[in-house]
Amino acid sequence: MPCRRRFNTALLGLALAGCQSRPAAPVKAAGPVVWPAPPDPPRFRHEATLRNAASVAEGSGGALMQRLLTGDDASRNTFSKPMGVAAHQGRIFVTDTEGRRVFVFDVPRRKTFQFGFRREGALKMPAGIAVDAQGTVYVVDSSARRLVVYDALGLYLRHIDGDDWAHPTAVAVSPDGNRICVVDTGRVDTDSHRVYVHAADGRRLQVIGRRGEAAGEFNLPTDAALAPDGTLWVLDAGNFRVQAFDRDGAPLRQFGSVGSGQGQFARPRGLAVDARGLVYVSDASFCNVQVFQPGGELLLAIGARGEQDAPGRYLLPSKLACDERGFLYVVDQYFHKVDVIRGLGEPA
Repeated sequence: MPCRRRFNTALLGLALAGCQSRPAAPVKAAGPVVWPAPPDPPRFRHEATLRNAASVAEGSGGALMQRLLTGDDASRNTFSKPMGVAAHQGRIFVTDTEGRRVFVFDVPRRKTFQFGFRREGALKMPAGIAVDAQGTVYVVDSSARRLVVYDALGLYLRHIDGDDWAHPTAVAVSPDGNRICVVDTGRVDTDSHRVYVHAADGRRLQVIGRRGEAAGEFNLPTDAALAPDGTLWVLDAGNFRVQAFDRDGAPLRQFGSVGSGQGQFARPRGLAVDARGLVYVSDASFCNVQVFQPGGELLLAIGARGEQDAPGRYLLPSKLACDERGFLYVVDQYFHKVDVIRGLGEPA
């Protein structure tokens, strides 16, 4: 194995190491948290943080009333180790790898619910998650090596077996649900570092990439997203770059390199694309989310390292998601939270 690949693999492996100690109580911000910081005009603003059932009940008195009348504490109704996130029409879906389930924040109804633990739809290790325009939910089960499909309420619909997948970790889906892209991260000792594209009925349409460093090849890819124009973006983490592919799977362009400078990556973990075509990449070393133009030009970074939990402070950022309303969702595994960040520009 080339020296660079050994270095890349070892560095990426650090991103998978979780912290065992529990974080301190979160710190409230004195005022609005925005990026970039003043005096520049703000382009993004921290809107909320989701941690448990109380996160969506606050302000209604429901959480306090429930605790007084029944003794139940809504703050206990939460996820153990969040990994992936997806959102659609006010519902935020979070995969919980330790709880073996999907935890759902139904913001319009100020409720939470869970699914992924019953019969055919039972999950072993849910990782990546995506949702289409109809609200259908797609969950990658890494341990079972399959993709499980649910309706918007978490009822099992069908699944796609990935018998030749080595270690699937992420999924991207087109708005109509007819193009399902599953990322196979593979392992250090395998060459199955690819993206598998399936139709809604489970038929395999194409296989994109192979292990390597050339354009169109991957080394431990960890995430993917489909842009509004159909471009497939893949986070090629072991090669410290982002790659774009057309509908036929041909490479279009790429950007990124290993390093600690602006626009570079050290431990990239999550990727998302919004309605404007902006590309977001989380990095567990920088503890932030870098925002790029589709051509690879860096716009700004959202968030920073924080030893204490606070809006926009991270220690182990993971997957990302964007929704149709222009919100960005950032999972942090150390602080056990999902930050909700509003883009202040209008979606395209």
